[in-house]
Amino acid sequence: METLLHNLSEVFAVSIIHSLWQCLIIYLVLRIFLADIVRLSSATKYNITVTALVAATGWFIYTLFDQAAHYSWQITTAHAAAGAPQHLPLIASLKEITHADERYEVTIEHYLPYISTIYIAGLLFHSLRLLSAWMQMQQLKQNTVTDQRLQKRLNELSALLKNKRAVIVSYAERIDVPCVTGYLKPIILLPLSLSTYLSAKEVEAILLHELAHVKRNDYLVNLLQQVMSVVLFFNPFVLLMNRIINQERENSCDDVVVDITGEPLVYAQALLKIEQNNVRYLPLAMAATGKKYHLLNRIERIMKTKKPMANIRHVVLAFTILIGSVSSIAWLNPAIGSGKLSVKTIKFSGIINSFADNDTTAAKKATKKSKSNLPPPPKPPKPTKVYTKNGKTYYITPGMDDPKLEAMGKQMEEYGKQLDKYYNSADFKKLSDDMAAKGKDMEAYYNNPDVKRVQAEMEKAGHDFEAAYGDDSNAKKIGQQMEAVGKKMETYYNSPEFKEMNAKLEKKYSIVHNQPYPREESERSDNYKQYQAELKKNIPADVLAYNDQMKELGKQMKDQFNNPERKAAQDRMRALGDSMRIAFNNPQIKAQQEQMRKMGEQMRNYNNNPDMKRIQKQMKDLGKQMKEYTNSPEFKKRTEEWKKSMKAMNFDYNYNFNYNTDVAPDVVVEPAPVVAPVTVTVPSVPAVKATPAPVPPVAPEKP
Repeated sequence: METLLHNLSEVFAVSIIHSLWQCLIIYLVLRIFLADIVRLSSATKYNITVTALVAATGWFIYTLFDQAAHYSWQITTAHAAAGAPQHLPLIASLKEITHADERYEVTIEHYLPYISTIYIAGLLFHSLRLLSAWMQMQQLKQNTVTDQRLQKRLNELSALLKNKRAVIVSYAERIDVPCVTGYLKPIILLPLSLSTYLSAKEVEAILLHELAHVKRNDYLVNLLQQVMSVVLFFNPFVLLMNRIINQERENSCDDVVVDITGEPLVYAQALLKIEQNNVRYLPLAMAATGKKYHLLNRIERIMKTKKPMANIRHVVLAFTILIGSVSSIAWLNPAIGSGKLSVKTIKFSGIINSFADNDTTAAKKATKKSKSNLPPPPKPPKPTKVYTKNGKTYYITPGMDDPKLEAMGKQMEEYGKQLDKYYNSADFKKLSDDMAAKGKDMEAYYNNPDVKRVQAEMEKAGHDFEAAYGDDSNAKKIGQQMEAVGKKMETYYNSPEFKEMNAKLEKKYSIVHNQPYPREESERSDNYKQYQAELKKNIPADVLAYNDQMKELGKQMKDQFNNPERKAAQDRMRALGDSMRIAFNNPQIKAQQEQMRKMGEQMRNYNNNPDMKRIQKQMKDLGKQMKEYTNSPEFKKRTEEWKKSMKAMNFDYNYNFNYNTDVAPDVVVEPAPVVAPVTVTVPSVPAVKATPAPVPPVAPEKP
């Protein structure tokens, strides 16, 4: 048993250590793919990131089983007698090492059980959190209220979105933002107070957002994402990938809403209003707003005020880190086995010899006399370019001096300057500043203390009414009694005995149902009264008692709903709702919303400028050419030559080589001239008249 636990602790700990560099490589490759050199849609970025997370989890599980395969899970007699645990042997490459001083080893055997214990504890903790979130969602689904008109409109929007799955919409009590839950039977949950601060168009936009989650199967993917996050909770790169997934998931649904409605301003306002009421976070639900720090970026993205400009620096940085990480791993050749972490020993003799050239003649002679087992390093290739900065002379090797790539980079830089000129124009900045100012005015209006107070009072009144009358036991009891009495009466009046007796009496008194004259005249006749009297005599007394009991219960039910306190609470909620409608239908704020809409149209006209579209397409094509060139055999060959030349040199990390600066550098081949793109014509911005600040609404007095 001790051996089993020991082996398991080592397997888990070693797999956790390997997972850190594995996820680092996956994350760096992901950042390169997600860079804006080639414009990708949010849905494509989402799919790529989900694939990366699945790959990270699969790699961790594969490493776990691969490490377990190296262990002996059967206790031999010798080990059982000695009480020694079965260790993982070193990998084959380490067995072939003959010189012990060629590798540096750190004993980590004593720490492995602690790492595994912490991992198991964290795994249990995050699993319990996930289970608690699932139970919370199940409780929310049980206490819901349906709305037939809203359900009908949801079905129409679902058909518009071509969603084949049946979706239910309901109001829930303990939520503040709309969300969707469930995969086989998806349910959209809306707050009870949603209709008080959102217009009809804004509600439809939110419903479209949630339907987009349903159509994209986001709930199922999110559930799997949460499970993978629990397994790799310790890995920071998994957290970064989760952040990208959550961001691109919401961006994808935002794109669906904007494409269908064509009104980004309405949708942005709806998100802003909903976020003001958001105080809860449900990890297993697809909420409409997401996290607060991401809301402003989403609204800015929806309104398309962000520069659609590619930044090659992110790609270069990620690519450099990736190359450095892989090179470091290959150079150090780390390995874990027999409770030890082993890396290759780094020899600094080349650097020491480099500094030795500047010593005295006596030191040089002493160095020549000293014996070394290492061969002298080869002479590095002659530099082709030399320049001086801050009193230091620097050299560049011919390996990575690629004229073609440099020309492409200058071309991309020229495109970027054209875009900067466009976005830094006075008209565009004025329009952006005007939109920002209007947005702040509207935000200040919606955050007005009077509006907040009325909203808080309305929410409190709703909670108080729900607590007092939402689950009225008396009304429910009366309703159950009426239902029971009604079933008894229905049983008697549908019995064959009553139908036979009633038919005889109708025939006796000539009661005609399909008569040409009004029924009221027939019921007032003496003949009909005699029929009723004899019918009442023949009905059993207990059935007649049921009639009296039903009348009494109906009176009690009427008194229950005509309670003065209940009516006062309903009037209070109605008055607060009227005040909120007046606040959100204020003519001045409506005028500002119209101005924001016009500014949004102007912003779209800017972004849809033909010259801008052409430059963006040229940048995309050039980025594709750069990617194809860097993946070509020619470029890879030059890269390998550069690596070999760098390896053969003795240099410090300032790239200040120890060459004789008196030697004249070779002629440098300059790249081909770059043809500048056509200058972008910046469209003029029509003037927008300023609107006075809206008057804050006044909350009604309490009834």
